[in-house]
Parts: sequence; structure tokens; C-alpha cells
Amino acid sequence: MRIILQFPEGLKQKAQEYAQRYEKEGHEVFVASAPCYGACDLCIDEARAVGAQKLVHVGHAEFMKMDVKGLEIEYIPYFDTLPKEILENAVEKALEMLHAHKKIALVTTVQHIGQIEEIKKAFEKGGKKILLEKGGKHVRHEGQILGCDSIAASKAAPNADCVVYFGGGQFHPLGIRAGKPVLVADPYLGKAYWITEEIEKLEKKRKGAILASAHAKNFGIIVSTKNGQFNLTGARLAKKELEKRGKKALLLVSNEIFPLALEDFNMFDAYISTACPRIGDDHSIYKKPIIDFGDFKRVLELMDAVDGRKK
Repeated sequence: MRIILQFPEGLKQKAQEYAQRYEKEGHEVFVASAPCYGACDLCIDEARAVGAQKLVHVGHAEFMKMDVKGLEIEYIPYFDTLPKEILENAVEKALEMLHAHKKIALVTTVQHIGQIEEIKKAFEKGGKKILLEKGGKHVRHEGQILGCDSIAASKAAPNADCVVYFGGGQFHPLGIRAGKPVLVADPYLGKAYWITEEIEKLEKKRKGAILASAHAKNFGIIVSTKNGQFNLTGARLAKKELEKRGKKALLLVSNEIFPLALEDFNMFDAYISTACPRIGDDHSIYKKPIIDFGDFKRVLELMDAVDGRKK
């Protein structure tokens, strides 16, 4: 069988190990080398180009069911089993900062889901009550969050004093919108720290972009061709609603969203992204306001309010 392997950034060093395993079984193996931004970003075009019969996506839990003729798709989650002392050290560092917080909404990525019960028990041993919830339709495990889905945190947060994200990096916790303080327990750095202030800064930028977009007249509507982000229906609806209000709008289609590539479209006052909701996190690099399609309804409401006042 001809197989194409796909790895997200951070796991590409495992490519040769996996490839050799499949080659020993008699398969012909290709490896996708383009950037992979998550479980929503399958290398379908590359698989078709090399005539692969199977696509193996390593690193994430299944994001969505895809029926691609002649191509079998398999997700292989990558679980990082931490040594007990490293796991417990991260929890201890977190507990030192959680004296005033008794009830904890605990979340992590698929990487640590295999040890979620161990993490939970370590916090409970420290006197905390742990709340776990399941996220949206693309989430497969209780307590799991994705870059685009922190629903597990927001569902547990109303009954919690704060949210604790167990894992490395800031990308996932910065996406948490739970209305409660957020603490990162990082087992790789061996420390814990509050990230609430950074989340609030992002939220202020998001609200600023919404307000600025409500006064814009010419929009670029971004459509991603990535299989898990493709939302042509939403993009066409946005264009229709904007034009109904006397605005100009153009549909921009791309597999990769590069801020630099958008700069030459200098006619736009703002962008609406129907792709990954995290694309606009760094608003400054787009030079123009950029909002997620999930905020588009609010933009329309503000536009209508402005028009109503003018009348």
C-alpha cells in the first residue's frame, strides 16, 4: 500500500521512525513536509498527488469524519507519558499558586489525556475539587481542549474558582474564554504561572477589531481550503449581508493565510476570517482589523445600530 504520513510541528522528528515501521511491513511511504496546524489540516492534496491509498495523521485525535474516495484516513494520537516526578512537580507548582482556589476546571491537550486521571488525583490529593467537561463536536475526550475549542473549560468554569491548563506552551491556554482566572501548569518548564492578563489583552484586541469592523466599508472575506476549516457557506453569507448594508466585499481563497500576502489588497478596511478562529490572535501583523466569523453577527448588530443612529 502507498501511505502518506503527516505530522504537526514538534513531532516531525518522529517521521523516520514511523516511516521505517510502515516500510518494514512492505508499504511505500511518503511524508508530508508542509506545515500542519492541527487535526483540521489533513494533507489531502499531497495524498492525491502521490496516489496514496492511506493518509496517517500522527499527533491528534480524530477531528472530523472525512469521506475521500480511494483514500483511507487514520488518526493516531500522540500521548506523551510523563514520568511521575515531572507530572507531580508541575501539579505541586500549581498548588502553590492555588491557595484561594478550591474548585478547579481542569483542561489539557490530547497529548496528556492518557494521564488526565493521574493529574486529577494529584490535584485532589492537594485538597482541590476537580471539574472535567467535554468540549464541542470535534473534541473526543473529557477535559480536552483544541486551539479552536476551549468549550471544556467554559462549561466547567461556572462551578469553578479558576481554570488550570496542564501542558506546555501558551497557544492553547490563550484560547480559553471562560470568564475565570487561568493558570498554566507546565510540566516541561517545571513551573506554573497565571496567563489571565494575556488572555484579557487578546480579548480587548478582539473587541477593538469588532468595533473597528463595524465602521468599515470594504471587506476581504478569507476562505481557507483546509478541509477542517473550509466554510464557503459562511463566507458567502457574510458577503451577502455586507452588500445588503451597502458595503463592498471580496472573497479571498487560500490554503495558507499569510498577512504579508494580504497587504497588497490595500483597498480593504477590514478582514473577516471564516477559517481557524485563532488566525486573528496577533491583530497587529494584519495591519487592518480582522475578526472571526463567530463575531460577524456582533459586527452586523453594531453596523445596524450605527445606521439607525444616522437615520
